[in-house]
Amino acid sequence: MSKPENYLFHSYDLQSESSFRRTQFLFNSPKHLRLQSGKNWRIYEALEEGTNTVKVRIAFQINEGEALSPVRAPFGFLELYRKISANELTSFFLLIEAELKNRGIRKIHIKSYPEGYVRNFELVEEILRTLQFSITQEISSIIPVDRKVFEKRIKISEWQKLKKAEKLFSFEKVKRTYLKEIYTFIEDCRKERNQSLSMNFTEFQKTVLAFPKDFSFYRVYDSSGTAAAAIVISVNKKILYTFYYAHAKRFNKVSPVVFLISGIYIVAQNQGIAMIDLGTSMVNGKINRSLLHFKRSIGGQSNRKLIFEKTIL
Repeated sequence: MSKPENYLFHSYDLQSESSFRRTQFLFNSPKHLRLQSGKNWRIYEALEEGTNTVKVRIAFQINEGEALSPVRAPFGFLELYRKISANELTSFFLLIEAELKNRGIRKIHIKSYPEGYVRNFELVEEILRTLQFSITQEISSIIPVDRKVFEKRIKISEWQKLKKAEKLFSFEKVKRTYLKEIYTFIEDCRKERNQSLSMNFTEFQKTVLAFPKDFSFYRVYDSSGTAAAAIVISVNKKILYTFYYAHAKRFNKVSPVVFLISGIYIVAQNQGIAMIDLGTSMVNGKINRSLLHFKRSIGGQSNRKLIFEKTIL
C-alpha cells in the first residue's frame, strides 16, 4: 500500500470472495469475477485517508501480457464510491499503469458500462483520453423507468403493435424451472435469423445457479405456446439488464417483444427500478441501424459504451 498526495493506493490479488464485499454492479462482484476467470485477478483501489474507505476500485484479469476489465461480462470498468478529483483519478491510473508494467503487462483493455449508469462518466473518459488511451464507441439503449406509463414512451407505430399484442397474448414472469425452456426458445429465435447466443447453455446455467436471485425470466404466450421471451439480470437494485430477448419469426407482424418489454417495464416500476438497459445495438463492431431504431421506438435512449485500450511502452 502506497500513499499518493491525497489517498492511499492499494493493490492486491483476489484471493477470496471476502476480499471485498461492496460492489455497485453485479459484474464486478468477486463471485462474478471468479466466474469469468478463476485466477489472476488484480484489484486496484484508492482509499480515503484515515478511514481506509474505498473511493474507487477497478479489477483486471492478468493474462498473457494483457490486463483485461472484464474478461467475459458486459462490462468491467471503475466503481466510484466517494468524491474524487481529476488529479486523484489521473494519479490512480498512472500508478495502475506503472504497477502493471512492472508485472510485464503491455496492453490494457477496459470496457465501460453505459454512460447513463453514473454521473462521472465524462470525467473518467477525459482522463483516459489524456493518458493516451484509444477509445472505441458502442451504442447502448436505456429506457428510463418512472411513473410515466410505457405507452407514453413509445412511438405510435409500436403503440399500435402493443395494443394488438395485448389482445392476442398474455405476459408472465416464470420460475427458474423454465430456464432451459426459455433459453432454448431464444436460441431457436436467433437461429431463425442466422444468429447465435454469446453463451452456451452449460455456461449460462452455471451463471444462473451462481446468482439465482439476480436472474429473472419472462415470456409472452398464447394457446400455441411462447411467442416472445426474455432473460433479465438485476445489475443492481436500480438497473435491469435485458441479457437475452427475442420473439419467434412467425410473429414478426405483431412484434410481441413490444408487449414483452412493456410487461418488464411494469415489473420495474413496481420494484422501484430506475432504468432498463436494452443492451448494445452492435453487430461485428458496427451499429445495427434497424435494431437501434427499434430500441429508440420503444423508448430507449442512446447511451455511449466505451472501450479503452492502451499499449504500455
